[in-house]
Amino acid sequence: MICDIAALRRKVIARYPFFGSIAANIDCQETEDVETIEHDSEHILYNPRYLAGLSDSNRVFLLTRELCHIAFRHTERGGGKDPVIWERAAEAVINQMLKRDGLDIPTGDIDYPEAIDYDVEQYYEVLLREKLAIDLINGQLEGRENPEGGEGEGVPMPGDEDSEDDNSDEAAQEQLLEGDVGDEGEESGEEADGDSDEDSDDEYALVEKKQSKAGNADSRDERIVEEIGNSAPLIDWRLILQDSINYDVDWSYRNAILENGVVVPVLEDRPVPETEIVLDTSWSVDEELLRNFLRECKSILTFSKLKAGCFDTVFYGFYDIRTEEDIDNMPFQGGGGTDFNTAADAFSLRVDNRIIFTDGQAPAPDKFLNAIWVVYGDAEIKPMGGRVISIKPEQLKNR
Repeated sequence: MICDIAALRRKVIARYPFFGSIAANIDCQETEDVETIEHDSEHILYNPRYLAGLSDSNRVFLLTRELCHIAFRHTERGGGKDPVIWERAAEAVINQMLKRDGLDIPTGDIDYPEAIDYDVEQYYEVLLREKLAIDLINGQLEGRENPEGGEGEGVPMPGDEDSEDDNSDEAAQEQLLEGDVGDEGEESGEEADGDSDEDSDDEYALVEKKQSKAGNADSRDERIVEEIGNSAPLIDWRLILQDSINYDVDWSYRNAILENGVVVPVLEDRPVPETEIVLDTSWSVDEELLRNFLRECKSILTFSKLKAGCFDTVFYGFYDIRTEEDIDNMPFQGGGGTDFNTAADAFSLRVDNRIIFTDGQAPAPDKFLNAIWVVYGDAEIKPMGGRVISIKPEQLKNR
């Protein structure tokens, strides 16, 4: 039996009257050129044989999802974003709304339960961060030699049974994390038979080596910050952020939700700006200084929605911050040099506030950036654009 699209439209409209106008006027085209069902801003394309093989609940689910994409303008909102990740984020969020409303997600379709807690833009950032983490790992593995010397046999992974050296992968991983490539001949092994008293200098030599590389290297070390705690804010963030607060009430359906068959707009009646924070986690920022950065972030959370991330010469991705516990539990990476151009490139184009926490131990970026620079210590930095707030060492005493 081939699917009766007209009957399917009537079922969707009966369940969701909000979509009545869109469902009645959208051009639904039957075609074998698509495997399942797709949409653009003006059409819904469907494979009749695919829909015919589904349950009635699944057919209602899929047509409703395509109408949600159109009604919530997901195609337009996805401009400038990774299209694959954006589509997955949009479908993940809609799928969970429809699932909560009693419809069954078709077998094999996207089913990410946590997506119900996000809007599409927020969940896009979550998926993008996961992709960047995977790309980072893959990038670290690229170029590792095959111990057998063959071609096309893949990258050796920990636990490979045919590895000639059980410790070769561990050593390679340590080399990647430390960044110890060195100049030609420096690690030729000529000093392997040196005097044993040189061992006592190992720790100092390691610090000296990292310090000498700090200007241009990324370390990717996991930074540990214990007992972040709270303290009185050093900056009046209500005053700093007030210019970005939008007092308009937004009745749009941009992030509407489905409840008991009714499409409900999300009403923002409280002015809450959005802030992105990048934290300098380079070698020169110690645990105590990073702890002070994070305590100030907790103060900002009172007045703004937050995303926060770390950088040295690499930006390690944003994390959604909704509670103080999210700050306590977020991962911290860094330990390399400092590149403020990397920090500048991390920010979104349309975010309300951009804040950089740093010790200022690097040249200012070579581009304009409208950001708030919170500089701890005596370093002076003169960026193009934005404003600089200096926190002197004496302000940190007894915190």
